[in-house]
Amino acid sequence: MLSLYSVAYDLISIPLTAIAAHLPAPLSAWLVNTTLLNVLGALVFCAILLGASMINTIMLIWFERKMLGRFMDRRGAMHVGFAGLLQNFADGLKLFRKNTRRPKDADFVGFYAAPTAYMVSSLVMFAILPVSTGWSAGALPLSLLLALVVFSFAPLFIFLSAWSSANKYSLLGGMRSAAQMIAYEVPILLAVVAVVVLSGSFDLTTIVYEQQNYWFWAPLFLALIVFVAGMLAEMERIPFDLPEAEAELVEGWNTEFGGMLFAFFMLADYVRALVGCFLIVLLFLGGWTMPGWVPASATSFPLAGIFWFMLKTYLVFGVFIWIRASLPRVRTDQLLRVGWMRMVPLSLLSIVLAVAVVLTKCLPVIGCVPGIGGG
Repeated sequence: MLSLYSVAYDLISIPLTAIAAHLPAPLSAWLVNTTLLNVLGALVFCAILLGASMINTIMLIWFERKMLGRFMDRRGAMHVGFAGLLQNFADGLKLFRKNTRRPKDADFVGFYAAPTAYMVSSLVMFAILPVSTGWSAGALPLSLLLALVVFSFAPLFIFLSAWSSANKYSLLGGMRSAAQMIAYEVPILLAVVAVVVLSGSFDLTTIVYEQQNYWFWAPLFLALIVFVAGMLAEMERIPFDLPEAEAELVEGWNTEFGGMLFAFFMLADYVRALVGCFLIVLLFLGGWTMPGWVPASATSFPLAGIFWFMLKTYLVFGVFIWIRASLPRVRTDQLLRVGWMRMVPLSLLSIVLAVAVVLTKCLPVIGCVPGIGGG
């Protein structure tokens, strides 16, 4: 099967092989060495992933600005580039030109390493999550578990960023952020257990293929609600943006960071938002597959899987923007109470419902479906 890695490998091997044909034997043999080609192919593969993720992240920021503008009865970004498409690049250039000043008592290693690790750990997710058939060279048997583990690194890096900046208010914001993320990671994991019970696999590709007859949002609607709420809290988006709360905390845990370090935090937040939308689409909305009643012509054109996957992703992010424009910020005690006392019981109930569906082999609306539960 043609994969993104094989495409990256061909992009390197074809020109190097052509060049090696005109070089002396020792040098030509070195150029077409299998190890060298594999390393260069992996680098091109990573560059493609990085470029695609950055372009989509920038488009998400533009999409949110335009949608929020419509919700607020204005136009949003519109002056830099066509329809404001270059506004984000202008903002990035502005932050790139700003100086990054470290407080006198700040920890040198933590102050620079924590924001970088926060950004890198968010980007690594794109190498784990499948976007379509042939996206990676091979399926990871525990890709869902690996994705959740990498996604859960954020509280550590946020707390280290707050602590290393030598600001007690930033430290309080970091502690608040860590408490919020940990409180909502538990129901997220339990909601994922319901998906694993229904699909019978930890492999995200297998989970997508198990949804070819029915998407999991219907039988696992309760798990979907818990997962979406948990993702909003993990991404620190309204109504769960207490760790930032710029009106009260002057940007909370990242108060002391400026220039590109501040841009890392802001960009990583949207990268994590994109990753959260990817996970929702993969776990509950059928991934890159479409229902059987969709005409074959709509699912068989080139890059159809990527097209439908990204369309679902942007629709999910549109719901996130809708929530941001509609709901007010909640208090910290309310946020933690909902996480521990409401979301955890609801996620446990979703597991019970998933087990019931697997045992009865029937769905509430669709009826009995052969092969349900990974069978």
